[in-house]
Amino acid sequence: MQHALLVVNPKSRDGHADELDDAIALFRSAGVEVDVCVTESPSDMVSCIENYDKENGVIIVAGGDGTISAALEPAHKYNQTLAILPMGTANDLARSLGVPQDVVQAARVIANDKRERINLAKVNSHYFVNVAHIGLGVEVTHELTSDMKKYLGVFAYLGAFIRVIKRNKSFRVTITADGDEERLRAIHLAVGNGRFYGGGNIVDEDSTLLDGQLNLFCLKPQRWWQLLLLGFNLRNGNLRVAERVVCKKVKKMSVNTSKPKQIHADGEHKTDTPAEFEVIPKAIEVIVGDMPNSTKSKE
Repeated sequence: MQHALLVVNPKSRDGHADELDDAIALFRSAGVEVDVCVTESPSDMVSCIENYDKENGVIIVAGGDGTISAALEPAHKYNQTLAILPMGTANDLARSLGVPQDVVQAARVIANDKRERINLAKVNSHYFVNVAHIGLGVEVTHELTSDMKKYLGVFAYLGAFIRVIKRNKSFRVTITADGDEERLRAIHLAVGNGRFYGGGNIVDEDSTLLDGQLNLFCLKPQRWWQLLLLGFNLRNGNLRVAERVVCKKVKKMSVNTSKPKQIHADGEHKTDTPAEFEVIPKAIEVIVGDMPNSTKSKE
């Protein structure tokens, strides 16, 4: 790697300015020429990536999962290599890629230039890389505020979850996957492409960004205290052993609800139901650290 475009979300930069300067200095000392593009909107980011034409260059995105999500489509379209300086709250893609949460340590990983091709997911033509949510997960996103994430970090997600489960409402959903149709009432549905979501929760104990699969879990209606008891399973991705939970591994699927429901992915509103999901294996090249393996591969 001889050249990189560093795309910076100015909101994420707050509180990380010194680390960002240190990261740029580290890149340059490693012989990497760095251009910096400070973006004010997702469209600014797309323009920066579209106009970057250095051969064998790397797009380094400095921001959180929402910022990175906005970079996915242009990076995929123009076959660009992505790298991440994690400057958000959850930084779940960085976790899935084995990139340290510390900005300067992450810069060292990027300078090492170890590359891997990972899955992307699509929902109704919108790309995402971590997890798409319907139901409780969307309510958690609505509950979160910038101040909560700033002062509480990943614990803000736990607080928001506890608040929303006491008022959870069920909805009717039809899931069609691999030729099978299942109709049920649910309070939450998640479709995972990566390994982590919500500040370190595991989608499924076997999930990785290299497996070419989507991991779905759907929570059936249950009392709030039962949801709290699911906390350990949700955190560690072993929901297949839990009661009142439907789990599936698929490459394509459709989801329809009795009334249109918002779908959030990577912390952003992407689309509404009805929805078509699919995985695109080895869709995009990224710079990685020591990527976490599935639980099975460690046994």
